[in-house]
Amino acid sequence: MDRRNPDSIGTVGLKSTPPDNDFNCNYLATPTKLNGEEHVALVWRNVRVSCTLTGGCSYIIRDVSGALQPGSLVALMGPSGAGKSTLMTALAHRSAANTLVSGSILLNGQHVGPSMYDVSGFIYQDELFYASITVSEHLHLMAHLKLGRSLSAPDRNELVRELLCRTGLTKCAHTRIGEVGQGKTLSGGEKKRLAFASELLSRPKILFCDEPTTGLDSYSAGQLVAMMRDLTRGGTSVLCTIHQPSDELFHMFDSVMLLANGRVGYLGSPRGATGYFERLGLVCPGSSTTAEFLLKSLSNRRECRGTKSLKPEAICDRYLQSEQFQQQELVINSEIFLSQYGYRKRCLKRRKQDGRSCWFYTLYYLMKRNFLQSHRDPTLQYMKLAQRIVIALLVGLCFSNTIDLTQAGAQAVQGIIFLIVSENTFLPMYAMLAVFPESFPLFLRERKANLYGTMQFYVAQILAMLPFVLLESLSFILIVYYLAHLRPTLLGLLCTVGTSVLVMNISLACGCFFSTLFPSVPMAMSYLVPFDYILMITSGIFIKIRSMPVVLRWLPFVSWMMFATEAISIAQWDGIEHLNCTGVPRAACHHSGEDVLSQYSFAREHLRTDLGALVGQYFLFHALAVLCLMRRANRS
Repeated sequence: MDRRNPDSIGTVGLKSTPPDNDFNCNYLATPTKLNGEEHVALVWRNVRVSCTLTGGCSYIIRDVSGALQPGSLVALMGPSGAGKSTLMTALAHRSAANTLVSGSILLNGQHVGPSMYDVSGFIYQDELFYASITVSEHLHLMAHLKLGRSLSAPDRNELVRELLCRTGLTKCAHTRIGEVGQGKTLSGGEKKRLAFASELLSRPKILFCDEPTTGLDSYSAGQLVAMMRDLTRGGTSVLCTIHQPSDELFHMFDSVMLLANGRVGYLGSPRGATGYFERLGLVCPGSSTTAEFLLKSLSNRRECRGTKSLKPEAICDRYLQSEQFQQQELVINSEIFLSQYGYRKRCLKRRKQDGRSCWFYTLYYLMKRNFLQSHRDPTLQYMKLAQRIVIALLVGLCFSNTIDLTQAGAQAVQGIIFLIVSENTFLPMYAMLAVFPESFPLFLRERKANLYGTMQFYVAQILAMLPFVLLESLSFILIVYYLAHLRPTLLGLLCTVGTSVLVMNISLACGCFFSTLFPSVPMAMSYLVPFDYILMITSGIFIKIRSMPVVLRWLPFVSWMMFATEAISIAQWDGIEHLNCTGVPRAACHHSGEDVLSQYSFAREHLRTDLGALVGQYFLFHALAVLCLMRRANRS
């Protein structure tokens, strides 16, 4: 080993010269440094991963050791259930909450931790994007979230342009990412490349890829592996799981790790794999590809010629006694030596949220992304607006000739007040139930990647919806107020509109609370329906509050419908001195607006209390929703 060149170890895992590809961009081929050091090596020794289940602990990965050296492309292969994805997520410090990882996982001599997210990227098998934004918009927004203010606008534009060129996405830069059935959208291969481009924005030194070629044709898969191979020119190490690649793709990797039942069956060069298995007595038939032969050999249901009795466990035992294992131990020891003596400088330092990643700066771009998604998806906003306008026209026209200063008019006013309050309660509340369950997987990924915090995500969601909420609420109440000929005073209009807007925002906040409290929409809905009955019964329209049993008189105070109904009733009846009692027995007649309010246990002195209670409930439900979201995120 040449001490002047620490990367000259002649063992498995080092990169070889990658072939040129069709792209002429040079962004990814430019060597980059991380905290002043280009070389980043990941080694792991005796790693065990277990899943904590009720009644015991089940090991998925057992005593696995290996190394990912600077600038190397390593494939992680094995039969289904061998533990490929489990091992890779453990190495990337992205294991699920119900798994336990033991053993040593070192990055340049340091034990990995949350800071691993700052020096690595992770390409998931399932891509999660906001469907309504374009490829270019997505990359620009992710550049703001990942890099903050560290790049000027020209540099950021150049970075995005280079990535679009390098990943072959220039032609679809202005195409919406989309989902199935939404017209012209990205193909599966283009979404894979967009996932790569998103991770490469921060120039990670290690890139983990979970089944990146799944669902792609052979040509697209070849392009993707060639792109991963080209990444190693800049010193990026790539570890990916892959399932039965062709011989051409298989030999593009620098080394391959084969797993069987959570153990290593082979770790070495792709070209040496066939010879190693032949020495074990397992011969590849001419009709099988190399990868297919290796996977069948490590499977309990293999069909290879040779020694039939050599089971996967025996292959793993033989590997521990092989020359390949000794070579890999040499690589691991060499990397630990290089780290101890300063050839591998420490790089695991958690990125701080300083001026470059300002809290409000990140919040702004999260809001912008959410707003674009809502603005461009008519099923989310504009259809709901059209629905509210149609309902407002129906309600307003039905009550257009019923509002007057008579006993029947008083009943009609209270009826339309209930419709105003209930319409601004139930539709918004149920519409919110699916928002957080749908966005939660992407939120978890980006939160773990240190892009933003839970509070930023939640506030951005709410603020992005605010313009549409105000538009819906104002459209509904103004149409109803005008067509139904409600009280023609500025104070009455302002109080009714303000209360209606508050009611809709409280309903959204309550919907957020139930959406974050329960993991699925059906479960949230099953608990929300009984709560709705409490809201309606205690609204003050169906029952006189003072007539309720003493033990239940606290229920109206959790019902914003009661406070809102009282506030709007006061706005409509306060100051009305005379009501026509023609045709109504004197004892049953309401002579003034005060009599109407008294019938429902309402009083004009309660107006400030009602408005204060509505504001308090708005903040209370949002606070509960944030706490529930934080709890779910921390447990995941």
